[in-house]
Amino acid sequence: MIPYDFRKHMSEILSLSEHDVARLIVRAPYAYKRYFIPKKSGGMRPIAQPAKETKVIQGILVDNLFAQLPVHECAAAYKQGSSIKDNAERHKQNSYIAKFDFSNFFGSITELDLIKHLSYVLCGKLTAQSIKDIARVSCVRERSTARLALSIGAPSSPILSNSIMYYFDLAVEAWCEDRNIVYSRYADDLTFSTNDKGAMFDVEAFILEVLENIPYPRLQINPEKTVYASKKRQRRITGLIITNDNNVSLGRDKKRLISSMIHHYVQNKLDGKSILHLQGLMGFAQDIEPLFVAKMRGKYTGKIISDLLRQRGKKSSKMIFLCLAAHT
Repeated sequence: MIPYDFRKHMSEILSLSEHDVARLIVRAPYAYKRYFIPKKSGGMRPIAQPAKETKVIQGILVDNLFAQLPVHECAAAYKQGSSIKDNAERHKQNSYIAKFDFSNFFGSITELDLIKHLSYVLCGKLTAQSIKDIARVSCVRERSTARLALSIGAPSSPILSNSIMYYFDLAVEAWCEDRNIVYSRYADDLTFSTNDKGAMFDVEAFILEVLENIPYPRLQINPEKTVYASKKRQRRITGLIITNDNNVSLGRDKKRLISSMIHHYVQNKLDGKSILHLQGLMGFAQDIEPLFVAKMRGKYTGKIISDLLRQRGKKSSKMIFLCLAAHT
């Protein structure tokens, strides 16, 4: 089998010379639109979106080559059919939960990590130059360090991050299975659950051991986001609540917020941005806890709720994405 030649393939698809494709690859990490959104914990989260031509190339890679990359079944994000509800439901029957979070997850996955990973999992399928080019075109140049790494906002970052964690997930899942612990990873959020309280004591030490031993990427746990919870303390997983009767819920605070916003919407007291936010929240609630939406129909009439749900579109979907990103 002839190894895949990335530059030649892009030249054919984009109707450009290979020289022009090479120029796009060289400048790709520099051509990003950067902005910030607020984080729930305070501070701002950097977002970097690639230029149009880089985004097109990344999209082609996502739909074709990156679809061949291994992703562990414990990865609960960025896959067809995956959701934060699915992630939470994996743990709802267990009383004890431990949660860990990686610091600067996407930014810790570098160009060199991608080269190592692609070289290993696609050995012999790509030319060496193609692997280097693909890794480069998937990264942004960080201004503070000048290194190339994945960014929040690039279409290729989610699937690449999922795949590059495959061997970490494999090791952690095998360890957990021997101890009757359920493990899932939603992007940089690691969740462990069990009905054996004592089983949780060794989890963090094992995670650190695996991170030390895997060849890539070099990740660190954010100790400020480490949480241990049980039925005596609210069990929250990726923003959702596991109730004491083992159901997945939006939680009281989110329900109160939505109900209050609907009330203000009925009174014409919401501006356009807030209406888009509410529409996104309503769609989110419909996916997570449809019974709550049914109760809102009874409280505010079916017409009001149906209008809010029907008006959801790309803008409201983007708004809820930004809302959720700001709260993680």
